[in-house]
Amino acid sequence: MPSNTYTVSIRTDIMRCFRHRQTDWRSARRRSRGRSAPPRSADGSGAAADGATANAVAADRATPDGAAADGTGRLVTDGGRPSTIESLEEPLERVSDGFLAVDEKWRVTYLNGTAADLLSASREALLGATLPDALPAFTDSGFYEACRDAMASGTETTFEERYEPLEQWFEGTAYPSADGLSVIFRSVTERKRMRREREQRAMTLERLNGIASDLTLDRGAKIERLLAAGTDRLGTSHGFLTRIEGDTQEIVSAVGDHPALQPGESAPLSTAYCRHTLREGEALAVSDALAEGWADDPAYEQFGLGCYLGVPIHVGGEQYGTVCFADSEPRRSRFDRRDETFIELLADWLRHLLEQRAYERELEEQRAFTESLINSLPDLLYAFDESGEVVRWNDRLEAVTGYGPQEVEGMEALAFIAPEDREAVTEAISGVWDGEQASVEARIRTRNGEEIPYELSGSPLRDETGSVVAVAGVGRDVTERKAHRERLSNLLETTRSLMQARDREHVAELATAAARDLLGFDSSTVRLYDNDAKTLVPAAATGRSPAELPVTDVEDGPPGEVFASGESRLTATPTDADVAELGDVTAAMYYPMGVHGTIAVGVTDPDGFDDTDEQVLALLATSAAAACTRAKREREVREAREHTERTLDRVNGLLQNTVEELVQATTREELETGVVEELAAADPYAFAWIGQPDLASETLSPTASAGDAALPIHGHSFPLAQGGEPVSDAFRDGTPQIVEDVGDGEGPWGDIAGDADVEALLVVPLVYKDATYGVLAVFAESADAVDERERVVVEAIGRAVANAVNAVERGRILDATEIIELAFAVGDPDLLFNRLSAGADCRIESAGIDYRSDGNVRLYLTATGVDAADLLDVAATDADVRDATLITEHEDECLLEVIVAESLFAMLTEYGAAPRGATAENGTTEFTVELPYEAEARELFELVEDRYPGTELLGYHERERAVETRQDFRAALSDRLTDRQETALRTAFLGGFFDWPRDIDGNELAEAMDISRPTYHQHLRAAQAKVFEELFE
Repeated sequence: MPSNTYTVSIRTDIMRCFRHRQTDWRSARRRSRGRSAPPRSADGSGAAADGATANAVAADRATPDGAAADGTGRLVTDGGRPSTIESLEEPLERVSDGFLAVDEKWRVTYLNGTAADLLSASREALLGATLPDALPAFTDSGFYEACRDAMASGTETTFEERYEPLEQWFEGTAYPSADGLSVIFRSVTERKRMRREREQRAMTLERLNGIASDLTLDRGAKIERLLAAGTDRLGTSHGFLTRIEGDTQEIVSAVGDHPALQPGESAPLSTAYCRHTLREGEALAVSDALAEGWADDPAYEQFGLGCYLGVPIHVGGEQYGTVCFADSEPRRSRFDRRDETFIELLADWLRHLLEQRAYERELEEQRAFTESLINSLPDLLYAFDESGEVVRWNDRLEAVTGYGPQEVEGMEALAFIAPEDREAVTEAISGVWDGEQASVEARIRTRNGEEIPYELSGSPLRDETGSVVAVAGVGRDVTERKAHRERLSNLLETTRSLMQARDREHVAELATAAARDLLGFDSSTVRLYDNDAKTLVPAAATGRSPAELPVTDVEDGPPGEVFASGESRLTATPTDADVAELGDVTAAMYYPMGVHGTIAVGVTDPDGFDDTDEQVLALLATSAAAACTRAKREREVREAREHTERTLDRVNGLLQNTVEELVQATTREELETGVVEELAAADPYAFAWIGQPDLASETLSPTASAGDAALPIHGHSFPLAQGGEPVSDAFRDGTPQIVEDVGDGEGPWGDIAGDADVEALLVVPLVYKDATYGVLAVFAESADAVDERERVVVEAIGRAVANAVNAVERGRILDATEIIELAFAVGDPDLLFNRLSAGADCRIESAGIDYRSDGNVRLYLTATGVDAADLLDVAATDADVRDATLITEHEDECLLEVIVAESLFAMLTEYGAAPRGATAENGTTEFTVELPYEAEARELFELVEDRYPGTELLGYHERERAVETRQDFRAALSDRLTDRQETALRTAFLGGFFDWPRDIDGNELAEAMDISRPTYHQHLRAAQAKVFEELFE
């Protein structure tokens, strides 16, 4: 039985071993008791060594006397009882590391199952045997040498050695002791393999990266080397890149000697492995074609490949082809995921190169296109750096300047500029260097010294920091533009001249001169349209008289066609008609001048006209048309002005003479006779007449007439009730009436006009406010003479005549000895008197009427039986009353001043009547008026009745009125005055009392009469009242 000291030594040695390997012994013991079976390692060789399980050995370093193995790998004592360390065996069996214990003679005293598996030996065969005997090859391994060195040196030794017989790598630690050696070890073959693969993968990646980034290789060489790297990595003889288009596979690049897999070779896709690769869309691996059933596939029959690995390649998102690796022989080991990952990575490198090639090809195409585009520009394109040297330019710069590319390179930009313009160009360039855009006109100087006007535009070119590093510019030839600008300037001057032309003929002369001298046309002709003859008349021509050219109809020849259609015409091959119009020219162009005619131009240049010529001629034709319109309008305005002046002179003379007749006439007969004579004597009138109405017969008859036509007008009367008749319509409606072709009509006017040389009749009413006194009619020889202007003139004369008639009628009442007294009653509430009397419930009488300067009427009203305040309130609320003022009040009687806009009194007065009294009571007013004996009392009554319906006639009396002379008036006044009153009045008048300022006052007058001042004023007031009563009552 081993001694207790020996057992403790082994235990101590084991614990030291596992503590070094960071194994938790106690945890391993606990887990071993809680599980029925130990978990196996990844390779199935033993328990998992995860650093969480501690192991112990239940075997002695050497088999003691009387001890033997029990067949389970354990040592037992001679009594058949397990050793005291058997409790360590179970944890040792569960760990994933191998444990081996030998004594000093290299006899195996213990090994766990993992150790036996790692050494590929039986535990029973090894336990108790010496290692050199049990494993002869062990002594030739580095494993053995490490253990021997540890035992020899007595020091703990860590090792990593290859065990050749098993082609395995072991890593472990040998723990020597006084009685032997304990070794814990594990297989690191897989780890070494994976490390080696990582190193190989890193080397491969480095190789791939080196190939792809090698600037000395072109793209084709890079692809070939990448394929070669693939064959080296995968161990195949062939590597190739395909391009799949449609149903054809073409080899783009390849390594290897397979004749069908060389660059340029193609085959139907149906006979290639690549069809399966494209269909799968991912890596296709065939390790042994025959074993995997590819013998009958067309791909095997076509290429005879024993193994194949390929993936699809997409370039720019589009399918490109495949990258493949193959060999004529089957592969010794199957393609695995690492191989597929590698070829996918290689495909990415190839895709990058192919996309780069496509991108570069696109860039090259774009560059070529850009260069072609730049060189095709008709403008100069250039760039120069900070030193001012030209660094880029297009072919146009060389063509224009005459310098070759070697000469342009390195030239300063200013060397191409004419010396006189360099200062302006330098200033513009300075602005560009400041970050602005600039444009300037300058002359480009060519190699042979020619100077061409150009417009130069420059913009800054910036680097990635935003700093301006160069100037880019464009130069445009403005030779034609300057010439066009000059032509437009000349055309503008021509337009100014055309707009000052006196007539259309002058416009034609200016236009032909401008076409030749300013616009550069060799020949030109202007034709003007004759509206009366409907022809185009030559008005001006270059180098010959317009009379030499024929007059043409508006539809004949090129000018007529252009004028009729309103569209221009260009003839590149002149016809005989063109030559007749413009002479010997190589091209002709015609343009309409609106409604005024045409302009034609011709050139002798073989190239004919260009677009600018057409534009210039269009502008010239438009300007000429506008000038003709202006000249025509000015002529019409001038003629209209002259006509107006003549008309004004005539009208002014007519009005002046008519007014004189109206002013001088004292009777209506004189007035009417004077007016018709003045009108008949004035153009354009041939006859004039005035007619008055007869209300009794409801007709109107001429009362005065005059004129050379001597029309029999006095034998006719015109019914006022007949509609559609000019006289009745003018009288009844109060509007002027015009009759054209009066002699052609039937009825009275045809009889009146007869064979007289008259065509038109104008009838205007004689209206003054609400009174119509008749009509004024004039005949004219021409219908055109009776226009709106003449209507206005005759209508104004009619109003003046009516005003004068009203004045005559009103004046007759003052001198009349025979009068008509008319009394009537108005009950209409529209009458102010009725509203005031009804509203205030009083009696109102008219005390007088006066006209104010503002056109309003002042009424003096006496009211009885009412309080003045009440009457004022009623008047103040009436809409027709402008103002009401109380003048005086005595008991129940008061006197008011009432201002109104109009009054029936004013209408009666304007009609020639003299109001003698008006009394209003209970809403009805009775009026008494006097009229001259010749006046139409019926007309006046109807006038009142029309205004106030329901008016009742109360009385009509004809009587004589005594004629009172001045002497009678004085005698009557003298009879009413006392001696004292007459003396006081005469003294005041003769002494200057009524002058302003007064020459004498009341005190002095009273002293002269030897009476007191109050007494004097009493006599003077009484005398004044009696004088006013005689005047106003």
